[in-house]
Amino acid sequence: MRKEIVTRENKNVKQLGRILYHDGICYLGYSASEIGFYYDGDRILADIVTDDWRKEEGREGYAGVFIGEEETPWKRIPLKEAEAEYDLFDRAAYAAAKGIRPEDLPRELSVRIVKYSEAAFGAMGIRCLLVDDGAVLRPLPEKKRKIEFIGDSITCGYGIEGVWNVDVFNTPQENPYKDYALRTARALDADYQLVSWSGIGLITDWIPPERDEPDETVLMPQIYPYTAYTVSERLGIPQEVWDPKRFRPDTVVIHLGTNDDSYTREKPEREAVFADAYRALYRKVRENYGDVEIVCCLGLMVRTLCPVLARLVEELRAAGDSHVHYLEFDGQREEDGIAADWHPSETTHKKAAEKLTEFCRGLNV
Repeated sequence: MRKEIVTRENKNVKQLGRILYHDGICYLGYSASEIGFYYDGDRILADIVTDDWRKEEGREGYAGVFIGEEETPWKRIPLKEAEAEYDLFDRAAYAAAKGIRPEDLPRELSVRIVKYSEAAFGAMGIRCLLVDDGAVLRPLPEKKRKIEFIGDSITCGYGIEGVWNVDVFNTPQENPYKDYALRTARALDADYQLVSWSGIGLITDWIPPERDEPDETVLMPQIYPYTAYTVSERLGIPQEVWDPKRFRPDTVVIHLGTNDDSYTREKPEREAVFADAYRALYRKVRENYGDVEIVCCLGLMVRTLCPVLARLVEELRAAGDSHVHYLEFDGQREEDGIAADWHPSETTHKKAAEKLTEFCRGLNV
């Protein structure tokens, strides 16, 4: 087999997400970062490195492998070793699982290799792909529409495969492909990138009720300007400023405020600080992407900051920006199921995706 090194300049693969390239390794950082290509060979392996999160059960990184047009992965692979070669695709094994002969499969199949777990936990660095000698890789096509999602655990698909009061968060139960963001992107046939992190906010990370000071450990204004904040920190290298020309979205969806709500607690002076930080993020998105449509969402888990955000968007529109919008999600309901740690269930994510998809279609992007 031959080695295929995935560099930023490699034209054989499509690259989605804020991917960091360092020391010959392609690091998929945020949830749902991926590389994808058409492949006419019989087998593919990947040489993948990860970090010390692999030693903590339930915090290791996960890779997903999608074949063809399927919306569920052919494989979900826990990254348990510091470095290892993982068997991603074997034509004979795949055909057997589908109950057909290998020769009945299309000679050329699309393959996507995806970061399934979020940036806060196990790293995923692809040193190289191992492909059949003589096999051809062609990049998957770019889609006409592009969406960036900025969010917290909800956007990561946190605990979506777990059950409230039964499970606590772990990376095996995290699934961005079942959350509102990627459901919306698929419905709109859009390319996407996620900048999301569990527990994160604009002025505080989530804090328990007994605490009255904000937790500023990792905030969205701190990580958003950079390609892969955590990966760079772990590698001990300078932060790479994100180049917005690498991905030009038509729409940016911001879903933040759920964790800030744990601190603001309907106190006007704290809500004002939150609004100022949100306004600064809005300006950063405008600086990056110009007059894209910005959709500001909230409401799935907490609702006290909804009127604050609605007023802020109204002010921005009154000041002349007709490309910023407010969309309030319906709150989750117990009859729809509750996922791990009181997070939205798959049913709730489906409903939110339907509402967001309809709203985005109305923007006529």
